Amino acid sequence: MATPAGDREPNPVPAADAELVTPRMPLWMLAGPREHLTVDRLRLRLAAYVYGNILVLAAIVLATGKSIVGGEAALFVAVTALTTYVAHIIAHTVGQQLGRERGGHHAHMKDEMRDALPILFSGLVPAIILLVATLEVVPTQLAQLAAALWVVARIALIGVLVERLSGRRPTWRTFSGGLVLALLSGIIVVLKVLFAH
Repeated sequence: MATPAGDREPNPVPAADAELVTPRMPLWMLAGPREHLTVDRLRLRLAAYVYGNILVLAAIVLATGKSIVGGEAALFVAVTALTTYVAHIIAHTVGQQLGRERGGHHAHMKDEMRDALPILFSGLVPAIILLVATLEVVPTQLAQLAAALWVVARIALIGVLVERLSGRRPTWRTFSGGLVLALLSGIIVVLKVLFAH
């Protein structure tokens, strides 16, 4: 029986192991055109992306004018992304051993390494921005602000990406949720800077 246009059911949520055809994916998701990925794997990549961006933002905030000019800030951002990626792989390798036969987790290693790559991508552009500042063509504060805004904007727009990948149209709630996520990320960074350094 047909339902009135106003009573249409929302798009059904795909099962975690369902494969999605992803015609246009962001580079950091590292999905080729028409690549089939399960919802679970997309969730892992999305989580890695958010986690990487938060830690990269913390590294940017810790930069000083002297460290930016000397190139240490760009190196610190790049090393933060790299070490976070490696730690993520190690943690998931240990987690994948649970409930499997000895050595049975090795088959998942390739997927884990690929699914964590958004962490590396989170530090790429900010490191380049800070590296450009070593040439003294832009003021250090402007470079630091640009790198931080790049990361904050990516975090703020994550809701739009989630809606698009879920086959839904972004709404005002999507945008406001992204702003809240960016704000929470900023609070995490401030707390990390104040209490961890």
